[in-house]
Amino acid sequence: MRSSVEALRLASGHLARSVAADTAPLVAAAAPVARPAQRAALCGPDIVVVRRPCLTQSRVSTAPTLSQMVTRQGVPSAASLAFATQRGAATQASQGTSPKQLYEKLVASGEISRDPNQEQVVDLLDDMARKVTGYVPSGRAVPMHQAAPVQQPVAGGGGFFGGLFGGGGGSKASVKQPEPPRIKPTGPKGLYVWGGCGSGKTFLMDLFYDAVPVERKRRIHFHEWMIDVHERLHRLQKKNAMVQEKANTVWTAEAALAQQQELKKGKAETRGESANDLVVQVANEMLAEAWLLCFDEFQVTHISDAIIMKRLFSVLFEKGAVVIATSNRPPEDLYLNGLNRPLFLPFIPMLRDFCDVHDIASQTDYRLITEGEEQDRRVYIFPNDKDAKKLLERKFYRICNGETAIGAQVETQGRRIVVPKAALNSNVAYFSFKDLCDKPLGAADYLAIANAFHTIFVADIPKLTLQERDQVRRFITMVDAFYERHTKLVCTAELDPISLFYVTEEEKKTSVADEIFAWDRTVSRLIEMQSVKYLSEQARNIDSEQFLGQFNLQALTDDDLVEMWRRYDADDSGEIDEQELRKMLEDILEKHQGHRSLSSEVYRMCKDAIDLDSNGSVNFEEFQEYFKDFTRVAQTVRV
Repeated sequence: MRSSVEALRLASGHLARSVAADTAPLVAAAAPVARPAQRAALCGPDIVVVRRPCLTQSRVSTAPTLSQMVTRQGVPSAASLAFATQRGAATQASQGTSPKQLYEKLVASGEISRDPNQEQVVDLLDDMARKVTGYVPSGRAVPMHQAAPVQQPVAGGGGFFGGLFGGGGGSKASVKQPEPPRIKPTGPKGLYVWGGCGSGKTFLMDLFYDAVPVERKRRIHFHEWMIDVHERLHRLQKKNAMVQEKANTVWTAEAALAQQQELKKGKAETRGESANDLVVQVANEMLAEAWLLCFDEFQVTHISDAIIMKRLFSVLFEKGAVVIATSNRPPEDLYLNGLNRPLFLPFIPMLRDFCDVHDIASQTDYRLITEGEEQDRRVYIFPNDKDAKKLLERKFYRICNGETAIGAQVETQGRRIVVPKAALNSNVAYFSFKDLCDKPLGAADYLAIANAFHTIFVADIPKLTLQERDQVRRFITMVDAFYERHTKLVCTAELDPISLFYVTEEEKKTSVADEIFAWDRTVSRLIEMQSVKYLSEQARNIDSEQFLGQFNLQALTDDDLVEMWRRYDADDSGEIDEQELRKMLEDILEKHQGHRSLSSEVYRMCKDAIDLDSNGSVNFEEFQEYFKDFTRVAQTVRV
């Protein structure tokens, strides 16, 4: 039977990590995981929810292990989008600076606005920085034979998770072991900050991480950290299985003796290789690398994580680890309604014992601040400077209305493609260039993505040369697929489409690379995909629920109104006639009431309300005035 980690690898693809603290970008703030009904609405038949999304790059200040010496493209922090410009300044100014001092510098420079809710968290983090400065964890080893006792059921499955559930494949009577004594902190208590999306939790934790003078620290998205845990568990299982297999298959007496001795040594070290013993080994490994753990988006969504949380963290806490975490949920709501949640519940009081819990209680979502965006309606944004990055993120979060799902997957030909971020309210996805073009994807994969999402954001398209021939070929294929499906592409790029792929005159004369000849087609399509005609047709081709799901109808921006106008002025005449007006009102009815039965009476009321000059058609100014107050729209359409 394929192990859970092998299945995860097949589902999620190769997982790469960068552990260089001085080059790590912001880590993406995760949004609440979709509830079942939301997942169904989001995913449809071609999208499944990822078991454990892997979005970001971790940062470890200690030397990486050999298995970690690979790189990953990070994603800018969603919770600190309004602060993207000061993130670099924070890093540069962090030497010898406390979190409080760093925050005040950013306020004084005008890069951020003062927020009382954030200031409370800054004070807590400032106090935490003082406590951990000079702190040395006890590092007391947790003997593996002291693994937490489990209850043996009457009959249970074997295997790794079987041990954690209490199954061992036997049929002995159930024996309830006494609970071990509750451990208490011997060092500084950590901090668990929770609250709404975009309130600045991740930004504030980044200030703390940059400022705190601790060598053995790690800052990582929690889901990625749990993937690392499961990979280490799988490695230890596989290692010991290989030792057993070699001991049973060698033929010479000398080799057999050596292998048997190795096996005995391994058994002595692991005390029978129970699931809990492996968890202790992994915890000891990870603690040796970093004892100050800064987790972004602390949430538990999968049973394989839930059942090991208490044992894993009991080892870390008992040996002196300090945890700083951000989350969208209070501890009591973690893994809410999850499968076999009682197995997870003992972790919650442990978390509260070792972390102070603080609700940031902010009503501001800085991701949705759209200063200046109404004047910038580009979908191909270059050059790719810090302002362009912020603009792309704002556009995405505006469409999402602040509600995103992490870890959807597109399934095609037996493969699964991880979607870093997607909207809950409409089929809109967000990728980086590396997500789509640094991986071995082909035409079928790009078509599957285009079939699943009507709008796709792609960040950080770099300048390309023949040295990146594989990426160029995939990018050309991707653009062809998106164009074929009439997908809306919103992206940031280093250069304009014509200059994006640089080829020398000598290469043009001597190279036989098909990419050189295919690029002209790609340039033409990238330019056409920015045109009003292309974008208008795209807006008209998607169904009403998907289209209107992109907007907060009660607070439409000028940009939203332009997008809606493109859809309903179907003949590009500059006016909405009666047929087009009827379609718009039917779309609103379907979105809010699930039907398109627009009565003649309701239509006349709406027409009188929107056609201010009573000339039988609606111009953009009348359209804009009508939607300025959605209460009036709701009254006339009767939704």
